[in-house]
Amino acid sequence: MKSCSLLLLTTLPYCGLTLAADKPVTTTQTAGDQATISQALAKSTLQANFRYRLETVDQDPVVNGTPLKNALASTLRSRLTLTTGSWLNTKALLELDNVSSLGGETYNSTVNGNSSYAVVPDPTATDLNQAALLISPFASSQLTIGRQRVNLQNQRFIGSVGWRQNEQTFDGVRLQQKLFTTADGGSFSADLASLHNANRIFGPDACCNASAAADLHGRFQLATVQWQLNPANTTAIFRYDLDFDTLSARDSVTQGLDYSGQLAVFQPLKWQIALARQQDAHQAPMQYQHHYHRLDLSYSWQHFTLKLAQERLAGDGNSAFQTPFATLHAFQGFADLFLTTPNSGVRDHALELMFPLQGVKLATSFHRYDSDSSSFKLGSEINLTAAYDIQPQLNLLLKLAQYQADSFGADTRKVWLMASYSL
Repeated sequence: MKSCSLLLLTTLPYCGLTLAADKPVTTTQTAGDQATISQALAKSTLQANFRYRLETVDQDPVVNGTPLKNALASTLRSRLTLTTGSWLNTKALLELDNVSSLGGETYNSTVNGNSSYAVVPDPTATDLNQAALLISPFASSQLTIGRQRVNLQNQRFIGSVGWRQNEQTFDGVRLQQKLFTTADGGSFSADLASLHNANRIFGPDACCNASAAADLHGRFQLATVQWQLNPANTTAIFRYDLDFDTLSARDSVTQGLDYSGQLAVFQPLKWQIALARQQDAHQAPMQYQHHYHRLDLSYSWQHFTLKLAQERLAGDGNSAFQTPFATLHAFQGFADLFLTTPNSGVRDHALELMFPLQGVKLATSFHRYDSDSSSFKLGSEINLTAAYDIQPQLNLLLKLAQYQADSFGADTRKVWLMASYSL
């Protein structure tokens, strides 16, 4: 039997399996079967989104003997997204972002030079957020070529950092292929990407410091295979190979397993289990091997949801498990003290309660951070969130993060007030 490659799934059946309802474009189609370029352009859609945010940061650290000033960032992100109609099963995507400061820049954006203030990494700039061709040779396939948003799984390893005003996007090629489906709602799919640049949250004007650069060039090979047993139970295996041009300390290969599920006979209980191993690769300056695990358990009763979580990023005192392309704000607390894992590693023990109150979605959580390779208590954190939808296209959000330092970082309080409007 001939072997087959996942990279050929857009042109060949998968080892003899028939992809239901998949009809490739053929040369026998007449001109009337395919939209003309002008018709495709006429079916284009233009979307606009505006997101205003007021963010305050009160942080204790001292730089060169001088305390940092409290930061106040008032920013507006304006986004235009153009998607053309389909021509020969191909669409074009173009997305433009502008981040503006309203009322002055009394914060350190990492670009504006205001180093006497606490950091709010939302620099002002205009940039091309996405520019890609979306090719669908089959109903179950999509090939994306160009600058694109990439969010894998829960974004713990690869994500777009959508919380920041300037998003993280990638340049390269990505294939998303559903291999087959089952009658009970299950499916088997593959997600393969070969990327050569990350456009970071620090904006197009950032420079010099590799950890806060505008771009990170390299060779990034991402592979995920997902089996959805049914709508409630999904297993994924993944392998991420990162080879940086200017950040060799983060050269690594990470591979692991992620399983989310619930019992059909007891649906209020849900869980997520993730396991991964990371080791040095390519031009990494030292040899290492670290492990990662995450266990989430959530229980819903009426309108209340209680969630317990335990996450470990291992460290040995010299190096630690790192996730340079993750949507980091969603993990280990909103105060963002652990964007880079300390060399001693981190163990995060968290408790979260979510419930609605007269149309407002409320959530509160507590985090306890300990080092992985020693018995040090790093700190603790309380998060509060209130979200309210005035209309489907108009949303308000209030967030608070209070970090209390023990042996890592400094006492930090952050408050956000945000309004989003979509057209």
